[in-house]
Amino acid sequence: MRVMPDDEFFVKFTDALPAGLLAVSGDGRVFLWNSAAEVITCMDRSGVIGRRAEDLAGCIRELLCARGGEITIETSEGEFRHIRRTVHEISVNGTGNNVIVAFTDMTDHLIRKQEMEQVLMETAETRDLMEEQAARLAMALADVDEKNEIIQGQNKRMVDELKMAGKLQKSLLPNIYENIGGVSVSCKYIPSIHIGGDLYDVVDLGQGLSGFIIADVSGHGVAAALVSSMFKMSFHTLAANVASPKILFHMLNQEFNPILSEDYITAFYLLSDSVNNSISFSNAGHPTPLLYKKRTREVIELDTDGFFLGMFDDGAYEEKTITNIERGDALLLYTDCLLETENKDSVPFGLTRLKTLFAKAIEESHGQDVIDLIEAQIRVYNARESFDDDFTVMLLEFWEQADHSRGGGSDSLPEDSGGFVEF
Repeated sequence: MRVMPDDEFFVKFTDALPAGLLAVSGDGRVFLWNSAAEVITCMDRSGVIGRRAEDLAGCIRELLCARGGEITIETSEGEFRHIRRTVHEISVNGTGNNVIVAFTDMTDHLIRKQEMEQVLMETAETRDLMEEQAARLAMALADVDEKNEIIQGQNKRMVDELKMAGKLQKSLLPNIYENIGGVSVSCKYIPSIHIGGDLYDVVDLGQGLSGFIIADVSGHGVAAALVSSMFKMSFHTLAANVASPKILFHMLNQEFNPILSEDYITAFYLLSDSVNNSISFSNAGHPTPLLYKKRTREVIELDTDGFFLGMFDDGAYEEKTITNIERGDALLLYTDCLLETENKDSVPFGLTRLKTLFAKAIEESHGQDVIDLIEAQIRVYNARESFDDDFTVMLLEFWEQADHSRGGGSDSLPEDSGGFVEF
């Protein structure tokens, strides 16, 4: 197998890939070393292409070594990088064995993971210490009035800390008004108890590709919020280099399966392509988003086969693509609070009512006004003063221009609210 140096398309194609590529021909000479490989190893291709494998720098010889899928190399600048790689041998037209190595730099990802594990360990230690102090306090209090006074003080402190944690969680969410790759984004998040396990996020992959995710961690409170924050960090680390929803979910499942014991995460991830006017998506057990087609006024449920994230060792996920997404089409992503809210007769709001409500709202309004209309109708339907679960909604309006003056929700929420509402 031989690739001519003047094959401009092949060179540009391999340089556009996020992973490093190293290829050695059957006669032991390097004929491929792309831009990602140069960045990861700090080795310019001019010193690699055409050289025999035994004459290469030590870090490159390590990549060709057959043992192990993960290795640590020292770059030409003296930095140690943790590499995940795959090695394949192929034979083309009897030219002998050609070795192809694809590799990715996982160093920053591992550092973030270690930092988060340290935060979780310190949180667990703090929790154990607080529980021990609470037990000693309970044993020491004999007077009922004094006990009530102390409990009230502790409760106020806990509420204040929850509010502070809620503000921190709010700061991690995208702004309430965004325009990513021609997709106008509006969001609202109302946690049931100051902090919660719901999240939404966006990522700009460039070249017209934009990613949108909504997720729901099982459970409530501090534990769910911690998992939610970890999930957001991992999503941003992985999604920037993965242009496939099902592969992204597979990687997230592998990362969170060792962390979650009884809990799990439902999620829906959509990748929009403004160049080809298409969307690709995968669903990991999340309530099905609703796609409104402006031309036909129909509402389509977007769903794929897929397990919850973190529950099974080897989750399987499906990916689908819809083409001909037109200007004016819109997608509603939400968590199960919208479906499970019950009226005074204990009847859930349900998917049928939500589809009808969404179609009516998107035909009458745009942006934050659509979400406000949906929230108002569900509050009227709700038999209680507040929602029992986190209320999270993300509205995507396709191929719109950024216009922050639109969507009257700006009068009811601060500019930096991030779609986050406290009650």
